[in-house]
Formats: sequence, structure tokens, C-alpha cells
Amino acid sequence: MKRRNVRLASTVAFILSTCALHAGESETVVRLLDLLKAKGIITEQEASDFLNEAVSEGSPAESTQETEKASEKKEPQASTPKKEEVPMNRSFASVKEKLSLGGDLRLRYDSQRRDLGNDLNWDRRRPRFRLRFGLKAQPTETTEVGLRLASGSGFQNTTNQSFGEHGRGKQVFIDRVYGSWQPARWLKVIGGKHQNIFFTSGLVWDPDVNLEGASESLTYKGENFQLFSNLTQFVLGELDLKGKSNSDPIMLGYQGGFSVTPVKGTTIEIGTTFYDYRSLDLFSSSGLGDNSTFVGYNQAHGQQMVFDSSGNLLNRFGSIDVGAELRLSKLLPMPLSFFGHYIQNLRADIDKLQREGVTVGGSDPSALAVYGRDNRDSGYQFGVGFGYRGKRGDLHLQYFYQALEDFAFPAVFVDSDFHGGGTNNRGHSARVNYFLTDNIFLQGSFFVTRRDNEDKDGKQDENRTQLDVVFAF
Repeated sequence: MKRRNVRLASTVAFILSTCALHAGESETVVRLLDLLKAKGIITEQEASDFLNEAVSEGSPAESTQETEKASEKKEPQASTPKKEEVPMNRSFASVKEKLSLGGDLRLRYDSQRRDLGNDLNWDRRRPRFRLRFGLKAQPTETTEVGLRLASGSGFQNTTNQSFGEHGRGKQVFIDRVYGSWQPARWLKVIGGKHQNIFFTSGLVWDPDVNLEGASESLTYKGENFQLFSNLTQFVLGELDLKGKSNSDPIMLGYQGGFSVTPVKGTTIEIGTTFYDYRSLDLFSSSGLGDNSTFVGYNQAHGQQMVFDSSGNLLNRFGSIDVGAELRLSKLLPMPLSFFGHYIQNLRADIDKLQREGVTVGGSDPSALAVYGRDNRDSGYQFGVGFGYRGKRGDLHLQYFYQALEDFAFPAVFVDSDFHGGGTNNRGHSARVNYFLTDNIFLQGSFFVTRRDNEDKDGKQDENRTQLDVVFAF
């Protein structure tokens, strides 16, 4: 066998040399080399050596010409990748390690029944869904870039989408897009459309509302306590005023608080926040009929928006919110918590609204006369939670009672599930969660609510039930 291979190799060498004298790196030579390598008769290195020797034994003119051609063909196939190929490959591996994907799908049956008095009532039953899908990239230990898409109608306080419309396609919106940097352990800065950073509740903020602008979180951790401060600069609108003003409507938020663990298994957290709404007078009364605008939504959900004769919005919001929570993880077999929030709008002034307001585009200050001198400026919530959530077999229960007067906080941002959203409401809410698996849970939410004051807008009692199944991924 060895003798036959030696004889074959000699024959091959002669053929290669002969072919090279006439054709250099001809197509025949290349095919022959491939065949011999496939048969295992010669190695890759031997084929390369044969080829180089054949080229060098050709005529000087042919040798020079073929060497240049070979050089031209080999350049793009060099063993060292091109400069731009290296970072692309490494970048892919790096991003794959630092990129996280996730989201959830919620299927809901939503039933509402409202009693408007005088034997007037209506029922609404809707099968709905919510889809959220996001990604986070952490290029370094101190930076993060995030994106989340969500279903819905585009309103800031809901990501629900109802089934119907004879099978039409459903919309998806950019729910979050942000970048954050943590230059020190005690400081984190976020910019973009990002998660609400405040220690708060649905009395003030619907959980679907994402702040737009910038936020800063400062923390100091001790042995059994933590101090925190959250600041935000929330852009409410960009107005084309053509020189009338260089200040757009914004909300500046200032929160300070602490959490302390006096004994193991017991945590107390308290936070105080001031929400400073500025330049609201620049909003136009033309938006009163459009509930996608700030003034239009507030007008449609319990807050009378009032303008003066110069077209300036008179409603003011400077709300202070105090929240507290007591968490007990060792007292009972399952964790127990108590929570409460109180809010008051320090700038509400019903007398001024009636005195300076004019009737324009649905703005009717005289409708506020039924409240007398009551500014309708406060709200509160208190409740209890019990159990675990997050793992298979976990059960969690929650109950709260709340009341929210007309002008305590902008209606556009409060919980859209409680009494259909908006202000001037009070009532009970109960919720139960049960985890079938680590990523699938059932949820039932129940509301019994009514108007806080019926004098201006009449009776509206509501019973609402939401039955959900949630798939997390």
C-alpha cells in the first residue's frame, strides 16, 4: 500500500510540474489538488507546497503573472480577518452575554356595571390582552440601555387592548426607551421614557405611566437603614408658541425618605414627595374636547378645567404626597404588610376658578358652585397585603380603600382601573394572585366604587371584576 502511494505521489508531482509549465495555477491543477486532498493522498500543506513549486518552475513571465493573480485572489481570504470583522464577531459575543430579553402576556376578562340612578345603568364586558416585550443591554457595570414595547391605545395610563373590530390588527407602542448611568454607588441617573422611580401608589400614579425626561436617584445605606431621594424632570408637553414663551409645561418631582429595619423581619418605609407642576397655563382650551390631551382627559375624568378671558388655564397643581409601608416577614407564616398614602394639592383654589374663570369650550366655572368653599384638594389610601408572589404555589392577597377628591392630582395619571380612572371617586379594591408555575399566574381584581361627591356630576356607582391569566417570559 505504501509503495503504491509513493508511486502515485511521484506521478502527481510530474503532472503538476508539467501543468504548471503551461498553465500555472490552472483550473485543472486546482481540481486535481482538491481530489487528492479528498482521497487523503496528500495533505493541505503538501498541496500548497506542490502549487508553489509548480508556479516557481514556470517561465519567468508566466511565473510573475500568475504570482500576481494568486496574490490578488488570496488577499480577501487571508488567514487574519479584516480589521472590521474582528470587532463585529467579538461584539456579537459581548452583546449576547450582556443582553437580557423578557416580557409578559396578560389575557383578561373585564366586566363593568355602572348604576347612574333613576333606573339607568349599563354593563360592559370586554375580553382584552396586554403584551409587553423588552430588552436591556448592560455594556458596562454602570450603564444600561433599555427598550420596551407594549400593546394598547397609546394612552399613558393603560396598555390594555380590547378584542373586537372584526379581527383587525392591534397596535404596539414604544412603552419605554431609556439610558441610565450609575457613576457611584449612591447615584443613578436616567434619561428617556422610563419607569416611575417614586415610592408611591395607584392613588397618585397608574403603574402603566412612564416618566418622560430625566430622573436621579440618590441612596445612602447604613447597617439597618437606608436614606433615599428621588428627583425627576417630567416633560408634559412641547408647545409651538412662536415666541410667546420659552417654557413648556413640566412636572418637577422631589422625594425624600428612608427605610429602617428595627428588628429582623420588620421594615418600615416612609417617603414624602412634592409634585411641582409648572407652566400649565400655556395649555390651550382647544384641547378640552380631545381626551388625549392633558386638559381634555382631566375634563372628561372628573376635573373641571377652567380658563380665564385671556385663554390661560387657571387650574394649578402643587401636590404633596406622604406614603408609608410596614412589612412584617417573620410575624406569620407568610409576609404581611400595611400601607397608606395621603395627598393634598396645595395650589387648589375653587374660589379663584369661579371668580376668574369664563365659560369656553366646555369650561364652566359656575358648575363648581355646588362645592361651596371646599377646594376638593385631597385624597388618601390605606390597605393590607398578605402572602408571597413569584414562585409556583405562591398566594398573595391585597385589599385597600381609597378616596380621591376632584383636584388632588391630575386625573390623567391616576389608576385607570379604579372607578374607570380619574378623580372624584372612593371605594374598595381587592386582589388575589395565585402562581400556577414560576411564570404563569392567575389574578382576580374586584372594585366596588362610587363618586366621592355626587353634587356636580351626579351618581355613578360601579362594580368591576377583572379576571386575568398572565404568562411571563
